[in-house]
Amino acid sequence: MSYARFVGVLAMASLLPLACGGGGSGGSESTGGSSGASADAATPMMDGGSAASGGSGGGTGGSGGAATGGNGGTGGSMSTGGAGGLGGSGTGGVSGGGGVSGSGGVSGTGGGTGGAGTGGGGSCRPAGTFCTRAIAHECCSGACDGDSCCGFLGDACMNGFGCCEGNCIGGTCRCPPGTLDCGNGCTGIQFNENACGNCTTRCGTNSLCESGQCICDPNLFDAQFYVMCPDGCFNTRSDEQHCGDCTTVCAGGSQCRGGTCECPSGTLDCGSGCVDVLSNPLHCGTCPNVCNTATENCVSAQCQCKPGLFACTPGVCIDRQTDNNNCGTCGLVCNGMKTCQSGVCAN
Repeated sequence: MSYARFVGVLAMASLLPLACGGGGSGGSESTGGSSGASADAATPMMDGGSAASGGSGGGTGGSGGAATGGNGGTGGSMSTGGAGGLGGSGTGGVSGGGGVSGSGGVSGTGGGTGGAGTGGGGSCRPAGTFCTRAIAHECCSGACDGDSCCGFLGDACMNGFGCCEGNCIGGTCRCPPGTLDCGNGCTGIQFNENACGNCTTRCGTNSLCESGQCICDPNLFDAQFYVMCPDGCFNTRSDEQHCGDCTTVCAGGSQCRGGTCECPSGTLDCGSGCVDVLSNPLHCGTCPNVCNTATENCVSAQCQCKPGLFACTPGVCIDRQTDNNNCGTCGLVCNGMKTCQSGVCAN
């Protein structure tokens, strides 16, 4: 072989990689780095080093977001296991679009890793989305009403439904108009005597809740005389605890008559309450009249001698069985040494 022929053979050998899809031609084909990818796809396994370069090209393509770059990643994966991992990282991890395009996903190594990264794994099903009771734990609220996730008061909701409690109003589970959250769910406050107008107002005796206001029961007898007081509705013309107004209490046995506290018939107010002047010896007939309690009783508003005693002089009751000045009868006096014994003057 001549020297000239030997030089020619060497020159052809140096051109052989270019003819087989070398990096130069591939590089000029894409600014996204697909040149390396072309080299990987066409070069046999002996070009594993080039596959690493192709993987690097795939990484650049992924970063630039070029579709060609993404395909380069796939080529890397198909060429060599190591390069495939790098290509998968370039497509699935760096470029979000890699997972969507399916290149990284199809690649057994890169796709699987990229899919887990994109999915996030920590999301939950918002209120209003489909569910079954078996997967209720996947709902953000942890509750499923049988066919959709439902939220509790204060939770976000969508499409105007999806609430376990309350209604979906403005994207949030809230109590509907006419109700309030009183600690145990939405409670009606329009016609509720235990929560009238708010969670704490309770309508008292003889009252009803109408449109969030406590009112006196219109069906009560003499309803026109009932007055709304803090503790309920009362007939201030006859109620001893609310006589004439909500605060006046009739005391000492007095009764409410026509809105005024008065002592009942047969009694008088003697300063310490109503007293029965028909039988009280300390106030007999009138408040100041006092009977002699040792000898007198108050009978029919009159001080009268106790049984066995007689009033021989007004206001003085004596026992005619033993009284020497009225022995047996009024005015009979036992003289001398005689004494009245069993109504008879005897020695």
